[in-house]
Amino acid sequence: MDISQATIWQQAAGDTNHDYFDLCLKWDVILNGPGDFGPWPECEAAIRENRPRKVADIRRFAEVMEDEGFVVLRRGTAEVLGVGQAGGEYEWR
Repeated sequence: MDISQATIWQQAAGDTNHDYFDLCLKWDVILNGPGDFGPWPECEAAIRENRPRKVADIRRFAEVMEDEGFVVLRRGTAEVLGVGQAGGEYEWR
């Protein structure tokens, strides 16, 4: 497999207070929040006001991540939990 031209994304499985790796692996999904402000892009103003550093992250997640890109699911900076390929459309639940 040649990945020299592939896009490789890193996705954290949560933080020290919230660990979602089991859900990501069980359901084959990538979770990115905060989700309580609604779907992207309607939530942009609320996220910018409450969590301004997350705006660029969620925009990349919802608009830029493409099928066929590789995703590395990690916990912290030293543990890789899984590697897969991105696929499907952005969904907010």
